[in-house]
Amino acid sequence: MRKYKKKKSREPRFNQEKQYDTPEFRNLKTRIGTVLRKNPGIAYREKDLYFELDLRPSQGMQLRTAMNVIIQEGTAIRCKGKRIRYSDHLERTIHGTIQISANGTGFIPSENRSTDVMVPNQHLLGARHGDLVEAAMLPQRGYSREKAKVIKILERNTAPVIGVYRSLPGRGGQVYPDNPAFPGPVFIGEAFRNNAEDGDRVAIDTGDYSRYGRNLRGKVVRVFGHQDDPEARFKSLTAEYKFRSAFSKTALQEADRFDETIPEEEINTLEDLRSTLTITIDPESAHDFDDAISLKKLRGNRYELGVHIADVSWYVLPGSALDTEARMRGTSVYTSHGTIPMLPDRLSSDLCSLRQGVDRRTVSVFMEMNHGGEILKSRISRSVICSRKRFTYRQVQDILDKNSDRYSDSLPDWRADRISVMLAHLDTLTESMRKLRFRNGGIDLDIPEYETVVNENNEVTGISKREHFRSNRIVEECMLAANRSVTDFALRETGSSPKSFIFRCHDKPNPEKLEDLYAFVQSLDVEWPFGSNFDTITSKRINSWLQSLSGHPLADVIRIHTLRALAKASYTIENIGHYGLGFPNYTHFTSPIRRLPDLIVHRLLLDSLSGKRKYGPDKVREIKRLTMISSERERAAQEMERSSFKIRQAEFLLNHIGEEFQGLIVSVIRKGAFVQLEDIGIQGLLSEHALGAVYYDANVSGFVQVDGNELYTPGLTVRVRVVDVDTASGQINLELV
Repeated sequence: MRKYKKKKSREPRFNQEKQYDTPEFRNLKTRIGTVLRKNPGIAYREKDLYFELDLRPSQGMQLRTAMNVIIQEGTAIRCKGKRIRYSDHLERTIHGTIQISANGTGFIPSENRSTDVMVPNQHLLGARHGDLVEAAMLPQRGYSREKAKVIKILERNTAPVIGVYRSLPGRGGQVYPDNPAFPGPVFIGEAFRNNAEDGDRVAIDTGDYSRYGRNLRGKVVRVFGHQDDPEARFKSLTAEYKFRSAFSKTALQEADRFDETIPEEEINTLEDLRSTLTITIDPESAHDFDDAISLKKLRGNRYELGVHIADVSWYVLPGSALDTEARMRGTSVYTSHGTIPMLPDRLSSDLCSLRQGVDRRTVSVFMEMNHGGEILKSRISRSVICSRKRFTYRQVQDILDKNSDRYSDSLPDWRADRISVMLAHLDTLTESMRKLRFRNGGIDLDIPEYETVVNENNEVTGISKREHFRSNRIVEECMLAANRSVTDFALRETGSSPKSFIFRCHDKPNPEKLEDLYAFVQSLDVEWPFGSNFDTITSKRINSWLQSLSGHPLADVIRIHTLRALAKASYTIENIGHYGLGFPNYTHFTSPIRRLPDLIVHRLLLDSLSGKRKYGPDKVREIKRLTMISSERERAAQEMERSSFKIRQAEFLLNHIGEEFQGLIVSVIRKGAFVQLEDIGIQGLLSEHALGAVYYDANVSGFVQVDGNELYTPGLTVRVRVVDVDTASGQINLELV
């Protein structure tokens, strides 16, 4: 019997663009777009365009293909009667990374909108969770949520799908994705399980898919280990967020080739600060010390504050294997499961660590300051230091407490060789710097932070509030001052707006988000002193308002929501200032061992100091590309750190299911209220069903009982019980007691 062979369609396919990827075809697309754009109200048939463009008979196939391609790209839309016309949504397109919920609906975050833009299932165009897409805004009906349709997938999310493998008797198994945004389970055939065993956490490849709800098939590409193994979880998080934990052999060899000693002839070219009293102040658990501080007393009640940063750029040269590793990571990542350093341990914990009693290469910033904390002038130099003493925050705080008892309200007489005297003056100076910063527009959110406590088996035994001492402020203000001084130096050297420099910028908050904050504050019956003109609210006024709420029972809740209303900081070559810090000029300079932008800033500064700073357009484009990479990797690191901490919190509460806690409702959404548990800072969901017969009322930002007797809004203290936890996603479910 002859087999039926399906005839190939004569209709052009979208991928035929590749066959016509010629200057002639691209010119035809441009001409079609021009015609449609000039006549946006006219719908053209194929033959209309054929005559309008005066095409040859042999160009008929090209025309049909070009029409299909520009429809796919979003330049045109198809109308009734096989006509096409200019897309009136083209001017209202957005770009972003799409997030897909468990029910298959997509959401595209937008900095210019108070809420994410919804993408209905039928308008996804095959987009996956995490894809970079271009979407056209759909007409908005009344007060409904803004919606869009994906018109182009700009970049596929190449991160693997992570989940737990479950065996099926005699026929492979299924993988249940950790991320509920990915549909599942995914069937894995016996031949494709890659030796995965029941309960293993694995990475799978599902190929391409375009519709949710289908039975997906995939193959296991990596086995991390059993789902209960913290090390397996750390490896899976590293893969999910596209970081690398291992370094290339070449990079490790480069790091090992460096000698620890600094030749005398090199020291002669550096500013020798080995006899200057310098100290490091770091957390007790720190393994690398990349910044040191010195202080000198000058005449006229002035100081010279010195901030000395490890000279990482001396070791990590452009184009080297170490440089490649730094660019691939963009940042070090510090999670509750483990750390991913940006550079090998030989550099981060040894050669670039300013260890006590060891000569180290540094880049130093010297700032002359008055007693009020103002920077009068500054200079930068390449130097060599020998740290006199390694302190922890706790040790410095103990010294400050003793100084307070010893010297009362007066400062001790200056003695250049006394660490306790230096710390007393440094404490007073940095406190003046801090007060000045807040007077000039810095925002003091002061939100409590929490950290996990683990045992020798890497199991979570507790959640504790992170201690924050007055000594932390000393280091913080010194680093902020150094970052500012470096930026001012760059502006002096290259003009008022250099394109060949990296700025750390924080834009003004979106007025719509401030309006949402205003509605939230009003629902709490808390004073809002700014009126309704949200475009003119300065950071200085926000900080004054937050300070006035000090001691208010809802102060922490309001600070959390204020933080959410602010924009996200990023790296850019355009200087727009830093809203949250109140600085017109700012960059990151003080952590080149763990942040790529800081390393690049070091190179740019040292080029200026040596007179080599003459950059062309290619260099500017490279710096701009590095700012985009750095911002993206920073966001990925933050998300990985949050995911790790949520999972650790869930692991901790796994042993406390059924126990009761006192909690505070910190936010409310339509599906329930988020409650922060007292003393441990863990947030769990009190679902709408757990609240009983209630309905959501946007006017009060909370739930109201049907009988009107009870109101569940942010700031309400409740007694809750832990019902269950999901250690895969970190979700914690609660119920009222």
